[in-house]
Amino acid sequence: MFEIPYEAGALYSRQLDIHAPFGGQQRGGISTPTRAPMVVIFTGEAGKTHGYHDYWDDYGIFHYFGEGQSGDMRMAGGNRAILRHQQDGKHLLLFQMMGKSRPYRYLGEFECLSYYEKEGILDTNGSPRKALVFRLQPIADIGTAIYVNDGDSDTGLDKTVSAQTVEVRTKQSLFRRRLIGVEKECRITGIRDLRFVRASHIKPWSACATGNERTDGHNGLLLSPTADHLFDSGWISFGHDGRLLRTDDLPSEVLDRLGLDLTNGRSVGSFNAKQLPYLEYHRNAIFQKRYKQSSNPQEAIIKALGQLP
Repeated sequence: MFEIPYEAGALYSRQLDIHAPFGGQQRGGISTPTRAPMVVIFTGEAGKTHGYHDYWDDYGIFHYFGEGQSGDMRMAGGNRAILRHQQDGKHLLLFQMMGKSRPYRYLGEFECLSYYEKEGILDTNGSPRKALVFRLQPIADIGTAIYVNDGDSDTGLDKTVSAQTVEVRTKQSLFRRRLIGVEKECRITGIRDLRFVRASHIKPWSACATGNERTDGHNGLLLSPTADHLFDSGWISFGHDGRLLRTDDLPSEVLDRLGLDLTNGRSVGSFNAKQLPYLEYHRNAIFQKRYKQSSNPQEAIIKALGQLP
């Protein structure tokens, strides 16, 4: 029995970890290795140059555009391999492109439920064409592999009602999946391996006005556990210009021992327009406020970071 040699959220070299041991096409968005029962597909921002953009719908289904850069897409080659992967006894594995010359992030195993045709999609030359879009359901993926810091996500829910609990978990998974399409790494440490970061809401779960805000990938950041704690508690935040904001209340003895670059005003990269309203909320409602709700905020942060017994 074939065992998938990849772990959801981890980073891999396309050449060394996929093609070298198993074969398959080394270019393009779909690869059909000859030495393993799997179909490997790749998603990322590069698809936008060819007129399409993969996305998660509200039901947790991933819509993946097939291959073909110009003219109508045809049900042949890699597209046919996706559609028939179950009949052919092959695993369907999804990887995320992280940028030129960078490792690829393994997002998990999926199964193809169906496909549909989408008219009017512009090809590489700017001409309208028909695209094939596959509806993929996750079997085991980053939806459950990455920890979500939802803070008080259960607020207002009757814990005896299992349907409500399931709904919360479903929304958490959808939030994770959408977030990694927006954020690729921890803003503080640069860690990209999802096994070592947390998915943190910018605007807390309980403060979200709608379910759409709770599952919006733009309402989140990937942060290392320590950075996540500092952000969630309001010790740090980020300006609209992509600069780190650090409260003066952060104890110097803690700051010296964190091992993080928390230089006030340093650039952590730009944010897109959809993230800015959420960050504004964090600066106004969380930053320099939430940790003050503790009776002893300095002792609370030191204990949380393991600096005191």
